Amino acid sequence: MAKRKEADQAKRKLRKWPWILGVLIVIGVVVAVTSNSGNDATSPPPADVAEPQSGAVGQPVRDGLFEFTVVGVDYQPSVGGPHFSETAQGQYVLVTVRVRNIGDEPRGLSDADQYLFDSNDRRYAADSVAGMAIPNNEVLYTPISPGNGVEGTLVFDVPVNAKPDRVELHDSTFSGGVSVVLG
Repeated sequence: MAKRKEADQAKRKLRKWPWILGVLIVIGVVVAVTSNSGNDATSPPPADVAEPQSGAVGQPVRDGLFEFTVVGVDYQPSVGGPHFSETAQGQYVLVTVRVRNIGDEPRGLSDADQYLFDSNDRRYAADSVAGMAIPNNEVLYTPISPGNGVEGTLVFDVPVNAKPDRVELHDSTFSGGVSVVLG
């Protein structure tokens, strides 16, 4: 009989653990929800979270593992040389940029991740073919060693009447990007 009592007590103890575990999980969820409830869109960001950078022509800005400096902006109807040239549908906006690798490994810059915005906030993608038509355009797809930099031209085909406002530069497809005002 004593063995049966011990067995019943052991079963009761085992039946309590799922309840205890469930209560602990519920308490953990409540604590997690209440600790994050103050972080809504109206709350100021925590002090250690940096706002996205923006800058102007000639001013270095950083995104991810690249430091960008826009050094000039030019407008052309076409780009290239006698053997390989491209003509814009509207006009080409040529953004000359210096890119420095501030990381620890070689990295390449893709013009597919760079954008130009006009004064009406319309977004334009870089024209890769026109960029390749520019002789010695080192900025595109050239692996940049750590600590080194290259200078080259990003090319955007925009309507003749568009007023370029800013360029958005990205370390990669998934980075936050930095804005550089062109005017």
